[in-house]
Amino acid sequence: MNFSNFDLLIFDMEDALVDRSDALGSAVSRAVDTYLTMLLGLRPEGGPVFSVADVAEFVSRQQFEEPIDVFHSLLSMAIHVMPIDLNESDFYDYDGRDVLEAVKNSGRLSMSLGELSKICNVQEFSKILRGKGGGLKGLKAQRNLRNQWLVLAEGHIMMDNLVKRIFAEVYLENELFMKEYGVERRFITDRACIRRERGYLEPDEIDTIRRQCPISVVTSRDLAEAQFVLDNIGIGRYIDCIVSADAMGMGMADPDEVVWIRSLGVGGAEAADYATRVADAIERTRAQEALDSVIRIAWIGDCTIEGRNMSALKDRYGLTIIGISLAGDPKNVAALKDKGADIVVSDPESMLKAITERQGRARRPGRGGYND
Repeated sequence: MNFSNFDLLIFDMEDALVDRSDALGSAVSRAVDTYLTMLLGLRPEGGPVFSVADVAEFVSRQQFEEPIDVFHSLLSMAIHVMPIDLNESDFYDYDGRDVLEAVKNSGRLSMSLGELSKICNVQEFSKILRGKGGGLKGLKAQRNLRNQWLVLAEGHIMMDNLVKRIFAEVYLENELFMKEYGVERRFITDRACIRRERGYLEPDEIDTIRRQCPISVVTSRDLAEAQFVLDNIGIGRYIDCIVSADAMGMGMADPDEVVWIRSLGVGGAEAADYATRVADAIERTRAQEALDSVIRIAWIGDCTIEGRNMSALKDRYGLTIIGISLAGDPKNVAALKDKGADIVVSDPESMLKAITERQGRARRPGRGGYND
């Protein structure tokens, strides 16, 4: 029988609990094709322009903070390499999304996705971006990309930011899109990519952990989306507390206020800094579970991300930091330890072992996939 090392566990949802890699890669691939066919009029034959493997290779060569930035960059590349150089002045009578409709109706972009795919060189475009700082920074520094006025990526999602709109529609179920934006999806009707997310740990493994101690989650997502994903992968019922990006007060989201803020076109509510949200998860769970004294608390995630400042919580709660380095890169392992990780795990099996092994058992550095 296993015994938990801890009285309370806090998972970072995106780092340690849910694998989004296939879902996000599929979303970027589908979003590029959707934008090009539905908004610009390319023929769908031979798609996708970028396979999921292409997206993964591109991401591995860049530094991106958000998946929508990957979509923005690859869409910009696809439009740049199209053999037709459109003149924006030919469409001066149109504005915003109407200009895309005018371009589509003109029939000037008559090529297929397959034909476009053949002339898209992901490696070459990666070099171009890296030459200007990489990622979205590198994209914004480009001054000679063709046809970029066709990429509408500014403003609110319900106005002219069609990059954000298309990605959200591809990724979110219609119910989630309605909850977040107050309208139904317009361009996408089939299965959303969010359902492709998978858990790093199996539901029965999470069940075993929950039988030993409460589990809380801190996430960069809104509450409705986070709950949907946790339920979809079969572990929602085992989670005692979710502190989400739209958390207000003691981690509770006010749906009416969130919708009102979004209706103003300024996005979601400003989330508290990360360490504060982890502390919120600890205090809420202690209150819910009537834990008068919690001696052993662990947080599982990536403590190297800028601004997380987990060291303050180590002093306040005696927090054990379990750092995640799924690639097992030695530099990343060293960086995690430098930022305060007490244990570094390299795969789900070693993460489970670090959580459930009886405290006090000898652990040998470099054995079993984790290091003290």
